[in-house]
Amino acid sequence: MEVMMKPGQVRRAKEVARRSPGRRERRKLATRAALLDATQALLASRSMDALSVDEIVQRADVARGTFYNYFADKDALERELAAHVRARVENDIARTNEGISDPVERIARAFCCILRFFLREREQAAAMARLFPRATDPAAPINSGVRGDVTKGFEQGRIAAPSEDVAVASIVGVFMAGVNRALDLPSGKAGGLAIGMGTILLHGLGVRRTQAERIMTRAVQSVLR
Repeated sequence: MEVMMKPGQVRRAKEVARRSPGRRERRKLATRAALLDATQALLASRSMDALSVDEIVQRADVARGTFYNYFADKDALERELAAHVRARVENDIARTNEGISDPVERIARAFCCILRFFLREREQAAAMARLFPRATDPAAPINSGVRGDVTKGFEQGRIAAPSEDVAVASIVGVFMAGVNRALDLPSGKAGGLAIGMGTILLHGLGVRRTQAERIMTRAVQSVLR
């Protein structure tokens, strides 16, 4: 029996059909993803400069000519992969800090979030380290979220440092040192490391030591474990 659709239902059905990718579009998206995934996997052991297009397409199992249907050159691929990885990390931190207004607590939770990301996604984390060689630069775009929390911390009197640049550089430096150390530790030890390093970081930013330790302990229990 034929079911008659109301005009509004017809419009919505057409809109869904327009927005849903067809078979050809799905194939193109899958090929682009394969090239990005292949590059990310290769970056786990080598820098982008050391990779060739031939290696990337072989890993992605596509023809060399196909590469240039999606990317003008290797630099364009690197930019898109960097944007993809950066967006994932930023979205993860944003979700972790949803509803958290205290800039100091946000920094503590972001530290735990970064540790969690590197420990769970080691291949993507290795690629990230090679895609962002200037990650320790306070002005680097990838540090914009940290800088925003530092700015609010200064405005609210929660952070005390010679300058915002010094605060951001200190935070990023501890984040990177924490990640490098956590990757070498036995499973289950990352929480204690995060509390210890995070407490020193927050105390250095002007938070009382006992309060800094409480904030880091809560962050570890909520995010890392």
